[in-house]
Amino acid sequence: MAIPTFSTGNPGLDFFYTLFNGVAEVPLFSSPITGILILAGVFLASRKAGGMMVLSGLIGAGVAILAGASYDNVTFGLFGYNSVLTGMAFWSGPFVKANRATFFISVFGAAITAFTWMAFAHLMGDMFVLNGVKNSWAIPGFTSSFIFTTWAMMYATKRFGHDIWPAPAPPPKEELLKESSNPDNRTNSFKWTAKEFMIATLKGVSQVTFVENWKTGVFWVVGLTLAFELAPLISGVQDRPWWTNAYTSQWNQFSPLYLAGLMALLGSGIGVAMAILTKLPTAEIRMGLHGFNQVLVMIALTSFVPLTPQSFMMAVFATVGCSFLMPGLQRFFGQWGLPALTGPFVFTAWIFLLATSGFNHIPAGIGWSRP
Repeated sequence: MAIPTFSTGNPGLDFFYTLFNGVAEVPLFSSPITGILILAGVFLASRKAGGMMVLSGLIGAGVAILAGASYDNVTFGLFGYNSVLTGMAFWSGPFVKANRATFFISVFGAAITAFTWMAFAHLMGDMFVLNGVKNSWAIPGFTSSFIFTTWAMMYATKRFGHDIWPAPAPPPKEELLKESSNPDNRTNSFKWTAKEFMIATLKGVSQVTFVENWKTGVFWVVGLTLAFELAPLISGVQDRPWWTNAYTSQWNQFSPLYLAGLMALLGSGIGVAMAILTKLPTAEIRMGLHGFNQVLVMIALTSFVPLTPQSFMMAVFATVGCSFLMPGLQRFFGQWGLPALTGPFVFTAWIFLLATSGFNHIPAGIGWSRP
């Protein structure tokens, strides 16, 4: 993919793009408007989470610059979003205690993620080269550098002598369904309504950055919808208008389809509906834990490839499939006391983007999945 030039020569403006594009890349595209609104929504829920979002994103970008990464890639936000997620998972996420030890782990994790991002970008970008640049293809690394770095560091901290992990809660008394080995996850005191479904859906959107707040979800949806790339006007290099569409930049920067907010709602809604239908624990569903991976799947598979009836059908299938993978990875990583993070999204998106290489009715993006 050809990365637009976001290096303006103005340090203040470059800092603006680096920070807010890095936040906006969490939902997989670069738009400072999106980044500003997402950050505002996170600050609304937690100043601690918002502060770590800013700090970790800048640390990832700063390390990339010191290591000699392409400056255009840095200002485009590509070294920000995985570092943001790693930092937030350790400091403001619900997994470990927020103290001095986890703060320094967050800072180090954000820094080292700059290297793991480059490693996965190189691996996934070069693994499928066929015949030179013009005929080559690849699939994006997405948030793989975040999940693998965070899994490794979380697993390692189980051996540390610092007070990092909260004491495990006593396992709930599990009632089984009659003549079955499946748990009875039904609740007699709670009834799903349209309002409760919508709140859970919005929380699913906000949980992409480990925040359980439906108001933050509203900021996300508005920010995703206003996906103006706001590329700087650089004469002879980049003369695009302000309204270029970051959500569709992989296939048509001038598309009028500003649908990322709608796709996020649809993805989270599918996740919530599937969780209700499969009778997963109601408390988890209401917290948005069965929506955030589906948000990213739906956005990825409708933005990295052109949006057509066939690609939309594929995205919906993938989102439903992700709803099965999520509890599977919860059980798998739960053996070691680790969260699934965005693993269900990454593995689902990789499988379906790889699959498009053999389905000629599903178009490919710019260099993704098929030459």
